[in-house]
Amino acid sequence: MKKKRIMQKGISSIFAFLLTMIFVCLFTLTGLYYGVFNNRIILSKVNESNHYNEVYEELQERAQDILEEAGLPLSLLAETITLERVYIGGKYYIEDTLAGKEPVIQSDKVRTQLEQNINEYLMEEGISRTKELDAGIKEVIDKVEQEYKRGIHFQFINYIAEYKASFMRLFRIGIPILVLLAGTIGVLLIKLHRYKHSGIRYIAYAMIASSCIVIISSAFLLITKSYERMVQQPDYYNRFLTSYLRWDIQVFMYLGGIGMLLAALLIILVAYLKNNITSR
Repeated sequence: MKKKRIMQKGISSIFAFLLTMIFVCLFTLTGLYYGVFNNRIILSKVNESNHYNEVYEELQERAQDILEEAGLPLSLLAETITLERVYIGGKYYIEDTLAGKEPVIQSDKVRTQLEQNINEYLMEEGISRTKELDAGIKEVIDKVEQEYKRGIHFQFINYIAEYKASFMRLFRIGIPILVLLAGTIGVLLIKLHRYKHSGIRYIAYAMIASSCIVIISSAFLLITKSYERMVQQPDYYNRFLTSYLRWDIQVFMYLGGIGMLLAALLIILVAYLKNNITSR
């Protein structure tokens, strides 16, 4: 009888350990889904980082350098690269990329407006058009347009979209399998014991252990601020990464807290079932 109990406890402990690992995997996949690969959060963090404003200012400076190099007045940039165009173009680019679509950066209005401004300037100044002048103007417009496209292009979003596509395939397969495994082990733990509360107690242990792993790991990252070591240039890019990663880690903290709450409910259930047995 004693050997049977020892074997029962040993098997239950192994099942509880496996269940702990399964719960950790479930927390991890759920945390990545609602944190790292959450489109709404990504767009929110881009806005918070002042991304569009600083991209606009940077594009203005680069476009001015191009005009100065060509000996053209900076006033020609009027209504060309505007904050509204940068914001709309950048927002659509990010949304399309995250949705798995091929992003198209619309630069026609920028090109048309600059060309119109230059033509009006030449007419006002009475400057005659020549092949060399037209070639030079085209080169200036091409450079400004390329700078605009480069500013709208957000490479890190492309990386997220690539990883998200792979992750979603794993998520759709992994979650059902993990839930099925957790359910199977949970049923086996309950069946393994004479009283249901004894098996549920091991499930509670597994939930507590997995929640502690998630909470402690997340707290360590938040306290040490190791995510801030991923320094990127320019500054707005770095601000986005820092805010984005901090939120992602906090999502895991919240999930760990939910796990602890579920564990508490399981412990209450264990106490309830145990009291029902003793009161008979």
